[in-house]
Amino acid sequence: MGGRKNKSLIFLFFCLCFLMGLGLRPARADLVVKIGYVDLERIFRGYEKTRELEAKLKLENEADQQMLSERRQEIEKEIEKLKEELKMQESILSESAREEKQAEIQRRTEELDKLSGYIEQRSKEREAKYTDEILKDLQSKLPLIIKSIAEKEGYRFVFDVRSLFYATPEKEFDLTDKVLARLNEEYKKQKSKAGE
Repeated sequence: MGGRKNKSLIFLFFCLCFLMGLGLRPARADLVVKIGYVDLERIFRGYEKTRELEAKLKLENEADQQMLSERRQEIEKEIEKLKEELKMQESILSESAREEKQAEIQRRTEELDKLSGYIEQRSKEREAKYTDEILKDLQSKLPLIIKSIAEKEGYRFVFDVRSLFYATPEKEFDLTDKVLARLNEEYKKQKSKAGE
């Protein structure tokens, strides 16, 4: 009976040694996961192409607003003139002539409203077109840039900061500036090639 107890103790001793040996092994470096994140909104705002298209949009919208302002002044003068004519000639105009003048005033007012609506719609369409152009550009370039930086620096995962519930405040995990710098660098190269 004593031999069996000794065998059990020896077996238990080997099991403990084996388990301790597993626990004392150093962690494998390839199992350490390095995770990074980017701020896609900041990339969108900081992208050179975004800034250029926003400046272009602003100039085009200002030109439209200037044209609208000039046209508004012209139409308002015409409306004021028609109202004065109607007031001065009201007693001598026939009912149909008065209605015709009032209809002309109404047409001019509607023309002004339509022009304002057209300018506003054109501005929205232009902004949507530019935003779409930027987003398509980013969709084609960002995955390659992020992958390149992640592989070079050993990141296993890279997320958008909005998809995380928590992101550590240390800047070492924020790849936004690196991605944005590379993106703008590539855009400048692309522009210089197109300008040649």
